[in-house]
Amino acid sequence: MQNAARLTTSIQLRPTTSSEYDAQILKLRLTGQNNLKNAPERCSADPVMLKMIGRSVGQHVRIIRKDDSRFVALYTVKQANPDADLRDHGQANVVRTGQAGRERLGTTADIHATVQAKVVNAAPQPGESEAVGFFELASDDGKQSYFIAIAPHGGMIEKHTDDEVVEVVRQLSTAGFPASSWLCKGYGDTAKGASDRWHITSADLNPVCFPLLQPLVSRRFCYGIAFHGFHRKETEADVYVGGRASRSLKEAIECALNDLDLPIKVKISTAHDSPKFRGFNVENITNRVAKQRIHLEQSAQARKYYREIASAIAQVFVSRSRFLVCIFIEDLETERIKKQADFVQAFSKGLATAPLDVERAIKDYRAWKTTDTALVARIKTAEELQSLGELEKPASAAAKTKKE
Repeated sequence: MQNAARLTTSIQLRPTTSSEYDAQILKLRLTGQNNLKNAPERCSADPVMLKMIGRSVGQHVRIIRKDDSRFVALYTVKQANPDADLRDHGQANVVRTGQAGRERLGTTADIHATVQAKVVNAAPQPGESEAVGFFELASDDGKQSYFIAIAPHGGMIEKHTDDEVVEVVRQLSTAGFPASSWLCKGYGDTAKGASDRWHITSADLNPVCFPLLQPLVSRRFCYGIAFHGFHRKETEADVYVGGRASRSLKEAIECALNDLDLPIKVKISTAHDSPKFRGFNVENITNRVAKQRIHLEQSAQARKYYREIASAIAQVFVSRSRFLVCIFIEDLETERIKKQADFVQAFSKGLATAPLDVERAIKDYRAWKTTDTALVARIKTAEELQSLGELEKPASAAAKTKKE
């Protein structure tokens, strides 16, 4: 407590610039913050101080130690500080973490630090070496909605996941299929590794903090895949095919990977597996950018074969039938939105120019509702056809089966 008091008196209580403020990193107030106890990537802070730098609870910040700038790490502000802090203006600059959160900054002690709104660095120019830092890259034409591949933990955070994104998109594009990508690369050093500095769990990842991700999340792609890595335990598989995609699409991915005949075990994740292998959470970033979404977790052993894995997955989506059904569904959904907008506009215009004709309004509503119901039925049928199409073997697997 004496240490905390000393820190309080020596810290400025207002931002030093519009994008950062001086802070004191303190221990959690238990039991009210038990959910942050073993969460090294998460912290709590004062919403007012966050607002002053353009951030809020649920978003991310960088924290840099004042006494040793080698220690910088990314955090998700998972909750506001406890009420006792918020009522005490002297605690406005407090940021609280568990022990694991402070170890992310190389210490278990209470420390002075700078909280920054900046999450990503500028990407290095071609030819520049990757220094300690964290940045994003994206490839997108701004309009296609067929496929997107992402890797939020590329670079040295989860090695080769970003390479898989690049390879999948390259192969789809070469085959004439539209594909977009978004990835992050993180690098560390001997003071702290890349994962310890930059890893943010996918369900926490907030697009507001990633300028290149924001326009992609505002669209909904038909198919999406996120590449991830994990440290495998003896009883675990090497690859888990998760996400909120249909069972048939997961089986197509599983089949494509098994056809590689690699020394790895592939498994479709279930509710019995660890949550980190499932990717079922609706807040998972993959589930926010695509309708049919795959969350692929891979051990270090599996990622040795990143080129082969990427190529097999690319072939699953190099499918004319899959592409055409996707576009057909999109056209139906667009038509449905337009029909609803036309009805609302006509109804509003009628109210503005004359007294409400109830009988006419009921008739128009029923006509629109009939059309809408028919469109919904067509969309549902198309989605069922889409699931059947996902049973189609990739071209490479089909060729192998024919040869055998």
